[in-house]
Amino acid sequence: MRAFEAAARHGSFAGAAGELNVTAAAVSHRIKELEGSLGVALFVRQPRGVALTEAGRRYRDSVACAFQIIERATAGIERGSVDGPLIVSIPHSFAQLWLAPRLERLVRRFPGLELSLVGDSRLADLRQGQADLGVRFGGGGYPGLLVEYLMGDAVAVLAPAQAIPELSDSRPRTLMRTMTLLEDMGVSAAEPWSGWPPWLREAGLRPQGLQKIRMSDSSMTVSACSRGLGLCIGRLSLSVELVQERRVQALLPWRSTEYGYYLVSRPAEQDNPRVMAFRSWLLEEIDTYVAQVKSTMAIELGRPVPE
Repeated sequence: MRAFEAAARHGSFAGAAGELNVTAAAVSHRIKELEGSLGVALFVRQPRGVALTEAGRRYRDSVACAFQIIERATAGIERGSVDGPLIVSIPHSFAQLWLAPRLERLVRRFPGLELSLVGDSRLADLRQGQADLGVRFGGGGYPGLLVEYLMGDAVAVLAPAQAIPELSDSRPRTLMRTMTLLEDMGVSAAEPWSGWPPWLREAGLRPQGLQKIRMSDSSMTVSACSRGLGLCIGRLSLSVELVQERRVQALLPWRSTEYGYYLVSRPAEQDNPRVMAFRSWLLEEIDTYVAQVKSTMAIELGRPVPE
């Protein structure tokens, strides 16, 4: 009946096959079986596509109505099962600059989900109920928790785009020597390219004598950079919109980070409908973002394909 309803809408078996992700031959075979079980022809096969018979038109209306009833009932069950509170612990910068612009779609899909976002780069104690779910940027070592890799990231030295055209010398080495360097104090030694030392070494500069301003997290450095305060080392996930809007620009090629984003939860929560709903939505958003970055910037941040 799915094959029939899709073919009726598209007016062709090929169109139905594309929607259902099967071959046109498979659609044709399924409809022949349906016609055989009903004892009536539903389509007139034509050189280009198919046309419904009178019996097929009546059947299409009833089947389409039945599918709508099923879909409404299923959606009602799904919404009911996820209604209620969900606490998600998430790095403040990621919540503000990546997640927040996308949350409207989550709210539309699950209007009964009572979401609480706790912005903190420290891992909340999930076992003590401080959060139901966590998103973390790190190496993936979170003992005793379910850990799922979400995506990678990339870093580059960013400059305020409006300042570059006004300079007589905009070479990266000159800018790093003459402009204020905005430093994220939360960077771990395990992710060296997110700090200034390797970039300065590559440019042949010493840190002594360079002007710096230290800030507590990445969102502050990226925001300050976009407003012209100085240079920062920006993660792509936190600065992609600023790059696309040409408010900041990368001075050097993007480098893959040593860290990635991970979803963590208690094993007991893996069947929690609210956790499952948030996870499903988040993975869809990440897949869309990763595909956009790959197509527009030729940077691969995707999740590994399961073997």
